[in-house]
Amino acid sequence: MPKTVQQTLARQLADSVDRLHKQAETVEFWATALTGFAQPVPDYDPEATSVARYVKPGRPARKRRPRRSALRKGAAKPASA
Repeated sequence: MPKTVQQTLARQLADSVDRLHKQAETVEFWATALTGFAQPVPDYDPEATSVARYVKPGRPARKRRPRRSALRKGAAKPASA
């Protein structure tokens, strides 16, 4: 059964509106994503970082202690050693 011209135009118009809606969603997504790049980069403050509580300014970091299992005498070595 052949479609009428009116049905064909209505379907094409509906498809065009759907494509336009998807494109608008894409534009909104990228516009929201790019707003973060429009803001200036905050100044770096080493005292405010999470590493600052481990390293004091002007002093090197502490050496790590060996594990307790390595300190035990006669401890069995792992098979990979």
